[in-house]
Amino acid sequence: MPVWLQAGLWGLLGGAALLLGALAGYLVRVPRYLIAGVMAFGSGVLVSALSIDLVEQSIKRGGAAATAIGFLGGGVVYTLANIALSRRGALSRLGG
Repeated sequence: MPVWLQAGLWGLLGGAALLLGALAGYLVRVPRYLIAGVMAFGSGVLVSALSIDLVEQSIKRGGAAATAIGFLGGGVVYTLANIALSRRGALSRLGG
């Protein structure tokens, strides 16, 4: 089978999966907690992949110590911002 035909069939398969998923999402009533769980998992995977790539580059350019300080500093800032938002009623805006 020619390579161009293989590429076309794989593209068709990927496109069909997208269309079938959109159709299922339109026709089937999916609970909000399930949608939230799937989206949280997907965003976690994307953030993880990005972080791994950025940490690798950071270690090469700035060293392990600077990378660790930056990574931990970012985690502390994120946690403090999350706490501040929670205390100001962010959870009540989600209906939880």
